[in-house]
Amino acid sequence: MMGFCFLLPLFVLLLHGVFGDDVVKEIEGETVTLNTDIIKKEHDKLLWYFEDTRIALINGHPNTSCLYDGEDGRFRDRLEVDYETGSLIITNITTQHAGRYEAEIIRSESSGKRQSLNRNRKCDSTKITKKISISHDDNIKTFKVIVTAALSDQVTTEEEPRMEKREFDLAVSGSGLSSAAVAGIVVGVIVVLLLLTVVAAVIKYRSRSSRNTDLTSLIRRTAAAAEATPTRAVTTNRITASTVSQQLM
Repeated sequence: MMGFCFLLPLFVLLLHGVFGDDVVKEIEGETVTLNTDIIKKEHDKLLWYFEDTRIALINGHPNTSCLYDGEDGRFRDRLEVDYETGSLIITNITTQHAGRYEAEIIRSESSGKRQSLNRNRKCDSTKITKKISISHDDNIKTFKVIVTAALSDQVTTEEEPRMEKREFDLAVSGSGLSSAAVAGIVVGVIVVLLLLTVVAAVIKYRSRSSRNTDLTSLIRRTAAAAEATPTRAVTTNRITASTVSQQLM
């Protein structure tokens, strides 16, 4: 039972760490408004942080408030605030602005911390101020902002093959030929190539046939000559023997 009582608060803390942030999804180039949904009194102060770096100090009036550029100046000329509600507005958002935002409201009753936030000098927008530990009477609301690439970038990637085809079409139209004429020329070239291929195959076949015929004729003549040679030899011997007999008689 005691173990269960220990694990339950731990589970609640883990659950809050995972699901405590409001998730805001937006596309590059759009304007994002982070609403605090906090009832802000006249003298309450509001601090906005991005990844634990202060980006806005709202005292209820522009003259006593300050908007900061943030690290690398990524928020320069991009931040606006609603001084009545304390909501933060990010214009022309990019992927550099994706991350965790935190709104901390300092109630007028928190005199010690409130006095330390009074701005008596000119706002220095380039100042980098890191978040300090909070007291138990501070109200916090956090946001997780997700920024996706602009749709135009995705369309540009998909349109690249189409642009190549379009350039080809423009080149054809610039030559003064209609699409039908170009198609006819392409078909004609293909037909000519096929005919040349067929003619080359026929010539090669006939050349082989001619060589085979000449070889067969040569073999036949050689065989006939070989068969005739013994017969001629016998005939010659008979003539020689007959001549000798006639001379002996």
